[in-house]
Amino acid sequence: MPENTGKIQESSRFKRGQSGNPKGKPKGARNKSTLAAEKLLEGSLERICRRIEEEALNGNMQAAKMILDRFLPVRKDRSIKIDLPSIDTYEDVFKAIGAIVKAVSLGEISPSEGESLSRTLDIYSTALETHQLEFRLRELETSTKSKSYNEDIE
Repeated sequence: MPENTGKIQESSRFKRGQSGNPKGKPKGARNKSTLAAEKLLEGSLERICRRIEEEALNGNMQAAKMILDRFLPVRKDRSIKIDLPSIDTYEDVFKAIGAIVKAVSLGEISPSEGESLSRTLDIYSTALETHQLEFRLRELETSTKSKSYNEDIE
């Protein structure tokens, strides 16, 4: 290794551990190859789309798949309707989990949807617990203050 390697690296343009482009690529910026392809197809894009549509209508399943994938992509989430009890106590949380398990077992919702709902219930249950603990703590503080006040008076 050359003796001056360390000196060359010391005088580099960028500080160690700091990116040369901290902001990164701007949102919405298009790739050069994408821009070039669009420019190339600019005049014939409409004809190509019509041709693919004709092929799909004539029974070409690959063309039909291409159109459907592009215009009707697979939904990642869907809105589901499930009857859950009002959740005010831990017993209600238990009942709601039971309703979710039942909906999954009957095929009304998918297992992943059931898992997602269960996680939401878990978060809600934690919030409920925190709220109840805070309420009980306030009550204890209030009763302690009133007892100490009564003792000071006597």
